[in-house]
Amino acid sequence: MTTVGNEPPAGGSLAETFVLRLWEPPHLVRREAEALRGVVRHIRSGRSTTFADGESLLAFLRAEGRADERAIGGQP
Repeated sequence: MTTVGNEPPAGGSLAETFVLRLWEPPHLVRREAEALRGVVRHIRSGRSTTFADGESLLAFLRAEGRADERAIGGQP
């Protein structure tokens, strides 16, 4: 089991865990561009950010993946 501040166990999974909280606008106001909004938190590091579209969510997920690679000696 991996918790905040702990390294993954030797030989364990390299999967990362994130918590997503999605905001859904009222059905009468909903537009496709507003369909994906919320907050994402990376469990191990505790870092989080808000996002208003898929691009900003993916940017955070990718950045956290690169940060973890650097922390365990992987390629930048």
